[in-house]
Amino acid sequence: MELFEFILLMLVAVSLSNLVNRFIPSISVPIIQIVLGMLITLLPLHYELKLNPELFLLLFIAPLLFNDGRHADKEALWKLKKPILLLALGLVFVTVAVMGYFLNWLLPVIPLAAAFALAAALAPTDAVAVGALEQKVKIPHQTMQILEGESLINDASGLVSFQFAVAAMVTGVFSFKTASISFIAISLGGVVLGLLLTLVKYGVVKWLRKLGMENVTLHMLIEILTPFLIFMAAEKLGVNGILAVVAAGIAHSFGYKKMNPEVAKLSVVSKSTWSVIIFVLNGLVFLLLGTQLPDIIQTIWSNPEIGNFKIIMYTLLLTSAVLGLRLIWAMLMDIFEGTKPRDPWALRLKKALILSLSGVRGTITLASTLSLPFLLNDGTAFPARDLIIFLAAGVILWTLLASNYLLPLLLGKETQTEQEEDEIQAKIEILRNVVTGLNELITDQNRLAIAQIINTYTSRIRTLKKDEKKDKAQRSLGLSILKWERENTLHALEKKEVNPYTAYRYLNRINKLLFMHTRDARYKKEFFPVKHWDEVFGMLQQVRLSFRERRAELNSLRIKNITYVIKQLNVQLAEGEQDMEMVSSLILQYERMLLGLTRNEKETGTRKEFGISLQELARVGIQLERDNIQSMFETGRISRQGVKEMKRDILFMEHDLREETS
Repeated sequence: MELFEFILLMLVAVSLSNLVNRFIPSISVPIIQIVLGMLITLLPLHYELKLNPELFLLLFIAPLLFNDGRHADKEALWKLKKPILLLALGLVFVTVAVMGYFLNWLLPVIPLAAAFALAAALAPTDAVAVGALEQKVKIPHQTMQILEGESLINDASGLVSFQFAVAAMVTGVFSFKTASISFIAISLGGVVLGLLLTLVKYGVVKWLRKLGMENVTLHMLIEILTPFLIFMAAEKLGVNGILAVVAAGIAHSFGYKKMNPEVAKLSVVSKSTWSVIIFVLNGLVFLLLGTQLPDIIQTIWSNPEIGNFKIIMYTLLLTSAVLGLRLIWAMLMDIFEGTKPRDPWALRLKKALILSLSGVRGTITLASTLSLPFLLNDGTAFPARDLIIFLAAGVILWTLLASNYLLPLLLGKETQTEQEEDEIQAKIEILRNVVTGLNELITDQNRLAIAQIINTYTSRIRTLKKDEKKDKAQRSLGLSILKWERENTLHALEKKEVNPYTAYRYLNRINKLLFMHTRDARYKKEFFPVKHWDEVFGMLQQVRLSFRERRAELNSLRIKNITYVIKQLNVQLAEGEQDMEMVSSLILQYERMLLGLTRNEKETGTRKEFGISLQELARVGIQLERDNIQSMFETGRISRQGVKEMKRDILFMEHDLREETS
């Protein structure tokens, strides 16, 4: 009962931390969670949670790294592979080596192997913590991409180094040559196992789908269990479980490229479920630290060998060393990448400082140190375990505070107008990504339905981009379309491809519209442009035709003109002189008109099928928009308010879909 109450209290505290951050946005959520964890220890709940270190790795690190891999930006990883690898691998190993010896020299009470373990725990960065800062400051987009890619890879490299250092400390045996060979072997083994088990998982899912088992709950349960099962399998086989779950996460991000209603529904549930799981796990790690800090502080404070003021100064010195090493590495990267000479040293230094201060330590550092074993193989207590956790917590707090208060000074706050413009651009990018995703699904059967859906998104883009210049451009393009129709009608009349009566009626309407908008006298003169007696004779013949025959003649001319307009609009789109969304929207409108005119009457029975296809594709579009909104929010390019506004639009669209299907 006490355990249940404790867990319930921790979950309430996780929720409360988000609420507190809403009213005090200047303080990071992790700091709030640590404080709440400390407050929990003051409550009359006498329960001390002691997690097995191995269970801690499985329970927290496996799902966190798996989720990071699932959401990895693969294009950014490849495009920025050089700086990412230099930071995620090069800097991690340099940090472990330099900081390990530095820690052992600074605090001889920490053995060398344990010092290497702490250095390895301090090496990984936490890009999620930095992402929260973008509500206050605008971190350069490329820097955020580098931080996210670095965080994914250095989590794995740092944790693997940590495990080796801990193993050396626990067993008392270490050989650099043996460790290097073992490191390569178990790392490659972990990656291969992660990929193989992902393939097995896909095979099982495919088999279940063939059996008709599309139950979302079942598939979601399989997805949640995946990182835990892969991690356990890797540990049993003696390969690295951390790299296995990272590889599996990245492999999962390649799956389900072809959207269908079942996958779209699963994706909605998956996104919501994982967001809750990751938020809770991240929160619990910091809360657990908060619950342990009072005892750790008391132990450290009562240690006569280290003074209270001295230990705080050690955390500051350690933080300065970690960030200073990162700054030097960033500057060296800038030099070796051959930055253009026109960039002054001040600008290079500023970029390096931004990258350094953005290297916040967080969940992985905490999870690593909290997973330290209590005992060595000989049964003695792990040396300076409380001190190591205290130092790690101090570095996390100082880096969080530095990023919270120094980064805004370095980057400067954006004006309200700049923030609004950036958010509008992010929203436009979201809608463009949806249009791109829907275009990839176009077939001959669903072309009309997709055109209709895409038109709603291009209309929303035009609304976001609304300004006087765009209005003028739209009016100008509308006049161009009328002129193209007039030009093509005259050409068809000259080639005798259309009956004069039909052509002149059509021209009369176009000329009136052109005269009304341009006041050009030549269009007024052509209200009745009959020039030859044979044309008059043709017009008289047309009068004798039935209504259906005249309708067919008119449709034939409209098809010719619409085809010509689409051709001209595609030329405009290729030249890129006109607004892309405006031209694309018009092309889609005219393609819909063309498809409507060219459809055979026998196809009217397929309207019901068209409606079903339209609804399914609309749901796919909604899911694509949700995914893009979440991605933009996670990278900090769109605010919570912006997310609410876009999700409100989605709710209206879903309401319309329900109305159509009811």
